[in-house]
Amino acid sequence: MRTARFWRRALATVAGLALAVGALSAPGIQQADAAGTLPLFRSTGAIVDPLDTTLPHNPTKEFIFPSVFHAGQYLANPLAEWYVYYAPHDAPGGINLMYSNSLDGPWTQYVNSPVIDNNHTGFNVSHVSSPDAFWNADEGKLFLYFHGENTVTRYSTSIDGVTFDYGGPIVSTNSVNAAQPGRTATETSYARVFAHPNPASGYKYGMFFMTNYSDNVRRINAAVSTNGRTWTVQPNILVEPGDVEGTNVSGADFMRWDGVNYIVYGSTVGTIFARSVNDSLTSTGAPRKLFVPKSAPPEAGRAASPQIVTSGGRTHLFYEYGERSHTTIGHAILDPTAVRDPLNTHPEDPDYSSCPAPGSDGFGGTSLDTANWNTIVRPELSQHTVSGGYLRTPTYVGNSTTAPLILKNTPSAPWEVTTKLTINPTNKYQQAGLILRKDDANSLRMGIAQSADGQRLEFIWRKAGVDRINTWTAEDYMMTPADFTGTIWLRMTHNGTYLTAAYSTDGLEFNNLGRSVTASQLGANKVGAYAYRGDASVPVRTAAYDFIRFTPNAQQLAACG
Repeated sequence: MRTARFWRRALATVAGLALAVGALSAPGIQQADAAGTLPLFRSTGAIVDPLDTTLPHNPTKEFIFPSVFHAGQYLANPLAEWYVYYAPHDAPGGINLMYSNSLDGPWTQYVNSPVIDNNHTGFNVSHVSSPDAFWNADEGKLFLYFHGENTVTRYSTSIDGVTFDYGGPIVSTNSVNAAQPGRTATETSYARVFAHPNPASGYKYGMFFMTNYSDNVRRINAAVSTNGRTWTVQPNILVEPGDVEGTNVSGADFMRWDGVNYIVYGSTVGTIFARSVNDSLTSTGAPRKLFVPKSAPPEAGRAASPQIVTSGGRTHLFYEYGERSHTTIGHAILDPTAVRDPLNTHPEDPDYSSCPAPGSDGFGGTSLDTANWNTIVRPELSQHTVSGGYLRTPTYVGNSTTAPLILKNTPSAPWEVTTKLTINPTNKYQQAGLILRKDDANSLRMGIAQSADGQRLEFIWRKAGVDRINTWTAEDYMMTPADFTGTIWLRMTHNGTYLTAAYSTDGLEFNNLGRSVTASQLGANKVGAYAYRGDASVPVRTAAYDFIRFTPNAQQLAACG
């Protein structure tokens, strides 16, 4: 976490170094399992428009990784009090600069951006990105850290914040491999540098950086330094992604809040998490939600690369948001009244069991209500039953284009539908869930499936006969959480423009799943249940739907009392 106090203390010696943020206190020796109250933030929107064709440097119409620098504190003749460095993600990248006299903006673009490009004195790479600015007090210079290629993190130095001298590489896949024998790193990037939290450690600086390994799982490592130029990679991974975070974690920064050290970072599921971290930067506590973006665009369920800055009694969150390769830089302010998690705003009755909207079905009879479920696709093959409060359907041979589907008309948008589904697929291609269907070539399904890599939750858009599924970034699915016991709650939401998905393993707390879909591009108006297993040689599983329930609107909810 960067603050005006932080920058001043960066000038101090190690013996006098302390981070003071939020409720100010000396850090002491902190263990990894420390816990405190996390700040709440309210988004104010983007501070730069990636579709603005007048920007000095905008080769790919997307931006990531904001880094805030208090230029007025250190530079002799700054353009303004505050600088934000940021960059495109995709090639050729390039480090951009914008500046303002207020952290609330507005922000002015530096006309000679990029200040560092991919063809710089000392290196020539396909792209440079993920800038992180840090004032090195010993040298009286701004150090700007960045990556390019993905296998190397580098740095350059500056006395004016706009012209830079290349310093060299500092962390690479080779240095990770040397520090962690038996592992094979494939990427080392998205680094942030901060004053080391333990003055007695002998180190002045710490670094968090993302490392991808040969298993294509992105984790967070730490490194330490006495001078900001030479770094020692820690021998053990600091953050291993868990169930709530998805396959990858990245873009971490250090935050001290109310006397507790935290590592804050992005994740595959799109939430910014915080974990307490010990003073030696070697172990962490459990992940906790810090900032949950809205599922629909522009945030599109993805926030990452957080940096938290306090100045003048106001605390700000700068971050990137939006679907990968369509991102921009966002800003939020500390607001104790803000909603931390927009997916869970009705905790007293999360699945609306006490107030189901019209069209809902608890399957309390002995046969399917065909007045409600007015479309059975391929009815001649259907073997569904209704009994004991469940709709049961076998996993049929085939897929969503050949198996029977039980569908009904969707309400007028906006709408939201939730199901409680019991199935435990164990053989490849066994799957079941909710489907929003236009025709066999165009649909949107969310469910649980057994894949070659294991059991996973999916949100798959089928467009013109082709499934959208990115196996490199794993944005369209996640492996089934460890607390899944055979029953899953699945929720699909149409907010009037976009379709999004969320899941829960306990029916109490829902989490974002996958990427949003523009509803008008799909053009579907039938929703319901699916279950199939691919080849006939795959064993049959039974999918049991406890209910398929629509969320009441405000008037319906008020009528329920």
